[in-house]
Amino acid sequence: MKISVVTPSVRPELLPIVEKCLKRQDFTDWEWIITSPVEIKTVTPTLLLKDPPRSPHDFWSLCKGWNQAYAKTKGELIVNIQDGIWFPPDVLSKFWFHYQNNKRILVSAIGHQYEGFDDRGVPLNKVWHDPRAKTKVSFEDVPPSEMEMVMCSIPKQALIECGGIDEEYDTCNGAQEKEMCWRLNRMNWDFFIDHTIEYKAIHHPRLSKDWDKIYVEKTTPLFVRHMDELTNETRKLNQENLLKYVDS
Repeated sequence: MKISVVTPSVRPELLPIVEKCLKRQDFTDWEWIITSPVEIKTVTPTLLLKDPPRSPHDFWSLCKGWNQAYAKTKGELIVNIQDGIWFPPDVLSKFWFHYQNNKRILVSAIGHQYEGFDDRGVPLNKVWHDPRAKTKVSFEDVPPSEMEMVMCSIPKQALIECGGIDEEYDTCNGAQEKEMCWRLNRMNWDFFIDHTIEYKAIHHPRLSKDWDKIYVEKTTPLFVRHMDELTNETRKLNQENLLKYVDS
């Protein structure tokens, strides 16, 4: 297996859009793994995983879902694709092209948000423009902070080396992929954006009214502490998160 597409889902009603886009890819050697807290009957993934139980204090995040899916992948290259994403037929082939040329890089796509899709699944009415998008460059190296989980490729070897997502971020809002990428940066992995890989996403509001407040109060101090630990070389680079899901 060459590519494993991974989609932890909190909006299963939007998964048919992803399935439609996957089935029309010009690159055909792929599998699709979904983790979801609910049963899904509208799509047919290669593997459907029940989202692992969460502790009562866990904020609703995707860390456990990402790790569970990563542990079950068979592909050399992992491509993260969020639910509610529309993308053109050459996306997987472009990610594979970059991997074939350099097996030590992660590649992020860019994307904009729209208020909905028409009957054919085509996005309508842009409401947010990706600030990373550029017109004068097609492929550029970037710092780890520029990587986005919405659509990006990660060699499976990178996940094995770093142990995947730090599940401490399931207690707060976001930043889990940025922390993982900074760990990978210390392991000499590199990061790029391909501006020709462009997705269109359904716009969604914050998961809760206090999202920004929680981000400032919990996520920011956690992320700062982890970055300090990396700088001081007291933070473990090789996490054990993936191991608990391998044989489950």
